[in-house]
Amino acid sequence: MKRRQVPWIHQYSRLLIGIVALLGICVTAYLTWVKVSNNGVCGTEGCQIVLTSPYANVGNLPLTGLGLLSYVAVAAMAFAPTLIDPKTNKSAYNQLDRLTWLGLFLAGVGLSVFSIYLMYLLAFVIKAACPFCIASAIFTFTILGLTIVGHEWEDVGQIIFTGMGAGLAALLVSLVLYNTAIGGQINSLAPTTPPEPGIGWQIESTSGPAEIELAKYLTQTGAKMYSAYWCPHCFEQKQLFGKEAWEQVTNVECAADAKKNPQPEACTKAGIKGFPTWSIGGKLDGGVKKLAKLAELTGYKGDKTFKYDRLFTR
Repeated sequence: MKRRQVPWIHQYSRLLIGIVALLGICVTAYLTWVKVSNNGVCGTEGCQIVLTSPYANVGNLPLTGLGLLSYVAVAAMAFAPTLIDPKTNKSAYNQLDRLTWLGLFLAGVGLSVFSIYLMYLLAFVIKAACPFCIASAIFTFTILGLTIVGHEWEDVGQIIFTGMGAGLAALLVSLVLYNTAIGGQINSLAPTTPPEPGIGWQIESTSGPAEIELAKYLTQTGAKMYSAYWCPHCFEQKQLFGKEAWEQVTNVECAADAKKNPQPEACTKAGIKGFPTWSIGGKLDGGVKKLAKLAELTGYKGDKTFKYDRLFTR
């Protein structure tokens, strides 16, 4: 009896999946290094916007690091059966082969669903093009495709049912993680109501470690901002810092009718013509500044993963 020929894709699917996972490891390892080291060498502006957005972290963990661990797990499952000789230990080989194929399928479904959600955020929420992120998404879809066509599944109906369950679970986890992670975030810097007399607007944004560290550095180096409570652009600048960080910034209130520490004489003496105006190194610089720009102007070298710079587009 002639032995049935094994399709080439079944022979090389594990190798191909492993190679794709290794590519994913390279991409996510690089992005994790960029994220953690804060060196800003991401290659494109869109990539940098994504890495400094609120969606770049899940809790205190960088999303790229979680992606790196996922690709490592996929690579391990892809190559694991090669560590066992099927001729001498057929039972162990078959068991590991079966378990890792199921693991690859579940990982492929979960990563693909999560990638679809991330692509939605990229296109409609963050609104930035990140080539590395798109490449990673393509890797996950490729892994899922190779897993489906690269193995002869005995019970297709059961696999479809399992895949639907895994996909739904991945979607729910994605939504829960991000809804928790981005609590307190804002989508606009500008005020939407008239200012409260003598007070202005309440800061709605919450600060991260980078904003607080920069604010303390500005104060230590003598930088200060001249503002008026009724000035919407001053409010935008405050929103860029966030509530906690703004409390660390030296601010000179120029409106005479302000309820908190008005200093109109100091503003007149300094020659302030408009708001906001920054005083950095004894020189005046008017207008709202992205925190990355303030870091550049003052020589700040610390954490630059500012959460809200992406919202300031002028």
